[in-house]
Amino acid sequence: MLVKVVLYLLALAVSGYGQEDYHTLARKVEQLMEDARSYVYPVNNERFFQRENGTTEDPCPEGEFDFIIVGTGSAGGVLANRLTEIEDFRVLALEAGPETPELSDMLGMHIYLHRTQYNWGYNTTVQQNMCLGSRDQRCPYPRGKMLGGSSSINFGMYVRGHHDDFNDWDEMAGGNAGWSYDDILPYFKKPERATFTSNIDREYHGFDGPQATGIPNDTPLLTQALVDCHIDLGKTEKDYNGMDQDGVSRLQFFLDRNIRSSSNHAFINPARNRSNLVVSPDSYVTQILIEEEAAVGVKYVKNGQECLVRATREVLLSAGAVNSPQVLMLSGIGPKEELARHDIDVIADLPVGQFMQDHQFFPGVFYRTNRTFYNTSIEENVKLWTENKRPLTPSLGQQTISFWNFIGANDSQPEIEFFFFGPPMITSDIALILGYTDEYIESFNQLQRHSDISVNIELLHPRSRGSITLQSKNPLDFPVIDPNYFSDPEGIDMDNMYKGVEVALRFNDTPTFKNLQAQLFVIPYPNCDSQYEQLSKDWWICAIKTLSTTLFHPVSTTRMGEDPKTSVVDANLKVHGIENLRVIDAGIFPDHISGHPNAAVIMIAEKISDVIKRDHGY
Repeated sequence: MLVKVVLYLLALAVSGYGQEDYHTLARKVEQLMEDARSYVYPVNNERFFQRENGTTEDPCPEGEFDFIIVGTGSAGGVLANRLTEIEDFRVLALEAGPETPELSDMLGMHIYLHRTQYNWGYNTTVQQNMCLGSRDQRCPYPRGKMLGGSSSINFGMYVRGHHDDFNDWDEMAGGNAGWSYDDILPYFKKPERATFTSNIDREYHGFDGPQATGIPNDTPLLTQALVDCHIDLGKTEKDYNGMDQDGVSRLQFFLDRNIRSSSNHAFINPARNRSNLVVSPDSYVTQILIEEEAAVGVKYVKNGQECLVRATREVLLSAGAVNSPQVLMLSGIGPKEELARHDIDVIADLPVGQFMQDHQFFPGVFYRTNRTFYNTSIEENVKLWTENKRPLTPSLGQQTISFWNFIGANDSQPEIEFFFFGPPMITSDIALILGYTDEYIESFNQLQRHSDISVNIELLHPRSRGSITLQSKNPLDFPVIDPNYFSDPEGIDMDNMYKGVEVALRFNDTPTFKNLQAQLFVIPYPNCDSQYEQLSKDWWICAIKTLSTTLFHPVSTTRMGEDPKTSVVDANLKVHGIENLRVIDAGIFPDHISGHPNAAVIMIAEKISDVIKRDHGY
């Protein structure tokens, strides 16, 4: 008994929340939920250009820095930490957003942070083939705006991708070596501190790194049932981040006991006391300063004041696959036609913002069980969280993940990923935050939050291509985001998504779901119900176009390669034709992966940190 008490107190101490905090923390959660329901997104970047009343402090730093990092997200946080391991390097890390809020720690509340100041507040352009159930046919496009960037606001899922994704990178980069799976596996392992033991392929994981990965405790009956129903359909339970991705698994998360292991938590906070690192939040970079085809510094706005700061070695652009293209184009690096349209002088004619790919997912296949899961109060859920227990340790009650291939061999790259939302997070709040119209928010009200399950179908390798462009040359304006979903001429993207629906419907007939008394539950799709026979192929395609939305996984907007006509950076992520400038974020992906970009971006930053050190004699 004494051992149990000691372990319980240790858990509270590690999480940073004691019993006296339950009430306070629960009130903060309730306030976040209430505020999110009424939050109004900004329409531009005006707040950066407004000076706070009563502030007299000069926000601009003194002196020069060896390296300036633009953005402190998944990549920027790694760079800040790893480069300042060299005492001779003086590093400035600029972040447009503020310090990371306390409730970012709680993965189960991440969706509500999307409707706060910690999200840029972007939307896509009007989409013709998707987002039809979204307001104005524009899907919300959340991007983290705080220390840690999107790693502080995302689902927190740790999904590296398929081995062949990276072997393809190595070939697609025009023969530039260094990105095959064998090359990059050490950099997946280096940052990781795996804390789970279930079905783990130990040789593929790291155990001594700064960033914890973990698996939340099971939801009784439900988690195992979701594994078993896949086994009924011929899948095997395995470690999808190990030797073979094809199968079903309990989801791995960036999770340090009960705390989100963002790049802020794992990399920035441990380095904040280093004398050679300056971290500057609320600092919006508007331009890279380029002299004689070399980056020499950046211009940014903080507290309404414009600052100029110089870099003696390199500028490292890690603002993400949306914001990095915007900064490059505002600096004169981009397609000459796009720059000319906005009267921006062309410094380098490169396909910045082109070749964009994104993962979309369809959260529209639901099952109703005869069980009740987590019919508990917010305060009880918060207490469970401090004990490292569900339902708030994972995001959206997520349980399991599986991969499905419809073309090649079982162990080749999959077209579809399934992940499951479970109780108690299926609510009309989610529909509101995902940007659906009032009509579809009402459809979500048909669901029972304590017993229903959502099968989420993710398209992993879209053929459709979109773009990031500019509204104007004024950095006050948001970038223009057009993912151009389901636009591939052959219709392969929609065909694969529909095949995913067909698999999801097969769960209905598995022995496991019959034992769970889980049955398909169909919500109203008003615009589809009026046109097609319910559950017909045409009806499902209409449903997919209506409810599918982004997983905010944009990539390839500053892609890596050898040819400046089709790429922006080389294999060492140096911008073609510009000295002392690298782009290090998801934009450099030559092609999308069979996973979620966060893990791969951290790997990229780890690898390039070593390259930078070597390039500068360390």
